[in-house]
Amino acid sequence: MPIRPHAFLLLFCALIAWPLPALSQAAGDGMLTPVRLQLKWTHQFQGAGFYVALAKGYYREAGLDVRIIEGGPTVDAAAQVSDGAAEFGVGSAGLLVERVKGRPVVAMAVLMQHSPFVLLTRIDTGPPHVHALPGHRLMLETHAEELLAYLAVERVPVEMLTVVPHSGSVEALIKGDVDAITAYTTSEPYDLRAAGIPYQVFSPRAAGIDFYGDTIFTSERMVSEAPSVVEAFRKASLRGWRDALTDPAGAIDLIRRDYAPHLERARLAFEAEEMARLMMADMVEVGYMHAGRWRHIAEGFAAAGLMPRDTDLDGFLYAPDQKPDLTWFYVALAVLAGLTLAIGLVTARFRTLNGLLRAEVAERARLEAHFRTLASQDGLTGLPNRRAFLDQAQAELARARVTGLPLSLLMLDIDHFKAINDRFGHAAGDASLIAFCNACRATLREQDVMGRLGGEEFAVLLGDTEIGGALATAERLRAAVEERGADTVERHFLTVSVGVATLSGDENLDQLLIRADRALYTAKMEGRNRVVMA
Repeated sequence: MPIRPHAFLLLFCALIAWPLPALSQAAGDGMLTPVRLQLKWTHQFQGAGFYVALAKGYYREAGLDVRIIEGGPTVDAAAQVSDGAAEFGVGSAGLLVERVKGRPVVAMAVLMQHSPFVLLTRIDTGPPHVHALPGHRLMLETHAEELLAYLAVERVPVEMLTVVPHSGSVEALIKGDVDAITAYTTSEPYDLRAAGIPYQVFSPRAAGIDFYGDTIFTSERMVSEAPSVVEAFRKASLRGWRDALTDPAGAIDLIRRDYAPHLERARLAFEAEEMARLMMADMVEVGYMHAGRWRHIAEGFAAAGLMPRDTDLDGFLYAPDQKPDLTWFYVALAVLAGLTLAIGLVTARFRTLNGLLRAEVAERARLEAHFRTLASQDGLTGLPNRRAFLDQAQAELARARVTGLPLSLLMLDIDHFKAINDRFGHAAGDASLIAFCNACRATLREQDVMGRLGGEEFAVLLGDTEIGGALATAERLRAAVEERGADTVERHFLTVSVGVATLSGDENLDQLLIRADRALYTAKMEGRNRVVMA
């Protein structure tokens, strides 16, 4: 029997539609939809949430039959997902660079709010600082774009390094076959400590680069043709990660039993603790990501020459199905609330007129007191403002001249404060300033005078304190800020640079301030988070 032309058309359409719509249909029919997850690295705690989701049946409950594929130093997860070898993958902030190169990857959820990517060298045989890397051997893993951006910002040309493929372990660094390796702070430092190798860390954060870390991603085709599968995988995976963070010991047992029996429990525990610190699950929801932060990351890559400036991120960030549009309901509710408020205001108006005069007098007195306070006090921190601090400093200097007692001055500047404001907003910046001041107050004596000179710059007067005592106080302040910065969004990365000067001879206040400020500038230039004496 002859085949009619429209039969060919139907067959052609069916072939084009396979397999992604079948994924959604399978999930809808109660069948398990097979999907593959390509990990970024080998089996370790870095994949704990996925293992837990699989073991506890979260994927099965979501209608998914998930196969987890081990990664490694040469595995290109973005290529695997883009080419259809896997439906989902785990990548880094470098997914942005991959998208610019033409791979249609879509970021679904961020696991690490701060990246663990660093460079490691040996203290005994390696280069002493990042600018000494040229001429040395670097073991580089696939998709370390963040570290390439770091080297570019530090003006270290990659072409001046001898780059070798990453082996997946620290053995080459231990044996001296290479001078530096790309690494995660969650794992390789433990291996070096266990081997008794002294090491140093070159972190992108020292150059103001603070990108997202591990990120779950998929392809544009999955998002458009199997959205229910994508959302089911995202929810089940994040559920598994929440469980892994709540019960890391259980996750470690699972990993050692089913995935990596050769790994020591102590190593996995170290990795779990470091990952929890970077995931910040006690402050932000697991999987949280923000478009503004991704734009900031794109600007960082652009500044390093790894992608064009003003790259459009449209389509790169996954947006789950939106809730029903209830705009009409909220508009009606607002109108009703407005009418109710208007009636209440008319009723209350006559009762408040009699008290207005008394209230105005009281308010005027309050405002006068308030403005007197504003003239001498910083509104956010409660510290003396610049003018008030300088007045107190002049008085302390005069007292020191009369009594002959020493007087020291500390100039403090919060490191990378502008990056905190740009990345997390001014509310986070204010929280950082408050946490900084709380740490300083808890460290200083009652008689010490601290003031905010402007922005992120502060000063402290130490009466009856020689240079030795001033340096010790400055170091205690630096350590306290680094430790107690946990009250802020940048919780583990708030640091301060300090310049120290002691009054000498016939020096006036301006000269003392200039010497302390120069010492502060030196502290900044030498790498920040340190104390320098004038």
